[in-house]
Amino acid sequence: MFGQWRLRTRLIVTFVSLILLGFAGLSLLAGNQISAGAVEDFERSLAAQATLVARSLREPLEHYVDGEASFATMQTAVTDLANDQNLQITLIDTDGFAWLSNDDSVGNVNLSQDPEVQAVLSGSQNSVFDTRANDQNIDTIYTAVPISEDGYLLSIVRVAAPASATASIINQRYLALAGGVLALTVLAVVAALWLSASFTRPLESLQASALKLAAGDLSQRVSISRQDELGQLGETFNHMAERVEAMLLEQKAFASNASHELRTPLTTIRLRSEALRDGGLDEATTRQYIAEIDDEVARLGRLVNDLIQLSRFDSGRAELGDEQIDPVRLGRSLCQQLQKTAVAKQITLVLDAPDHLPAIQANQSHVRIVLQNLLENALKYTPEGGEVRWRLALEEGYLRSDVQDSGMGLAAEDIPHLFERFYRADKAHTRTTGGAGLGLPLARSIVEFYNGRIDIHSDGVGRGTTATVWWPITSSS
Repeated sequence: MFGQWRLRTRLIVTFVSLILLGFAGLSLLAGNQISAGAVEDFERSLAAQATLVARSLREPLEHYVDGEASFATMQTAVTDLANDQNLQITLIDTDGFAWLSNDDSVGNVNLSQDPEVQAVLSGSQNSVFDTRANDQNIDTIYTAVPISEDGYLLSIVRVAAPASATASIINQRYLALAGGVLALTVLAVVAALWLSASFTRPLESLQASALKLAAGDLSQRVSISRQDELGQLGETFNHMAERVEAMLLEQKAFASNASHELRTPLTTIRLRSEALRDGGLDEATTRQYIAEIDDEVARLGRLVNDLIQLSRFDSGRAELGDEQIDPVRLGRSLCQQLQKTAVAKQITLVLDAPDHLPAIQANQSHVRIVLQNLLENALKYTPEGGEVRWRLALEEGYLRSDVQDSGMGLAAEDIPHLFERFYRADKAHTRTTGGAGLGLPLARSIVEFYNGRIDIHSDGVGRGTTATVWWPITSSS
């Protein structure tokens, strides 16, 4: 049942329960201390009163001993003090016999065996307290102090007060404790309500935004007003929402672009096929249409192959190669392979690399896809008479590859989108060269699959482009 409650309710119940349990334990401990402390305080007060009574009776007692005061005078002094201090006062001689009291029930009895009297007779300097029932069977606290002159004991003053007086003190302190606990409990409950609200309010906002996001509102974000774990959770949600929105928008764009890229060659193939089927074409036109169909089929093949490769790398289904690849040897092979294209466009293709570089571990076809794509792009977008320079070097544990061309360059606003699928900075130019905008996304997927990095840099339109790849060097190298 507890698990079915709302989080705020569970937090409040938990906080309040812990607070009440804590206060109950503290009250129990405090209660024991209150009882013991009240008795100690009352005994100290009783001892102080006994000392005061002894000082007040010393002079009358001296006069009485000297015969200068009557017994009635002593009786009056004792009675007045007893009434004033609200005590029972008894005077006891040096043999332990009571000889004067404000209480008529106390006669000339031997009290020497009472603990408080025995302590004074023995010369003890410490006050002794004893609680016992008096003649009326009422619990009473007794203590006694000496009245001395020049070191000689004249008499003993015993004072007594009902033990119920301590109960009154204890009750007063318990009431004060209960009031304090009640006030603290109210404050603690208010604090628990505020604290639970501060915890759950951001979570409720996050839940509402998550539900709206799940319903299709991709613009949902939560406001961040704190820097703790809940604030970090909100930032994580916003980051996730941005990623989801970007991914969905990318998927929509991908579906639109993919359908467009597939529709164009299919339309060409269909139109040329219908023309060939209808007949009536001369031999030259027939050969031209067949060649166009072959070109479009090849283009479709490249497009589908690139999409399959992208899907494998993005889903993690591609396998890491374990071939030890010599980058210098691979570079020379690719330059030789592309030299014919460079010569046809009167472009100078230069490989700038040392005689030896550490090997990289990968599938050679994967490395070829990346580097060949960058080189072909450089040749494709460099005008006749230009130059493509390819540098290979070792840099901080990576093989660094820089493909620099003197071609058409890139606008600053195009660079952030170059790795988006089907994105083309110069769509008209790309159409004529057969590109679909999948080469760079595929290259990045492969490089990142091997924990490398890829970057495209251009100083602007007409100022060339540099494509840089950092490929991890094999540790054994």
